[in-house]
Amino acid sequence: MIVGPRQILVGALAAGALIAGIVAGCEYFRDSPEQELARARWKECVGELRDVKLDRVDTDGRIRFTYVAGNERDRVLACLRAAGDAGQPLPGPIASPTAGK
Repeated sequence: MIVGPRQILVGALAAGALIAGIVAGCEYFRDSPEQELARARWKECVGELRDVKLDRVDTDGRIRFTYVAGNERDRVLACLRAAGDAGQPLPGPIASPTAGK
């Protein structure tokens, strides 16, 4: 089978489109700077607490988490608030009680 210039061009364009799609896909799934900051603050604030769980971090940096004990929720909220006062502000976190507890 002989491959002509047109087939080579079509193959090269298809390969280029595939590579561009992969690169764009990787950028799409990368965390925003606000999400990275929020995750770093979460790690600092949660420490050894067992009864709080990170559900997700929105693209704007809002932290959503669940808790069992109200005192641990309050500790996390106070820590996140203090971090926001000392650095770049992020949207306020949303804490929800764990279902069934």
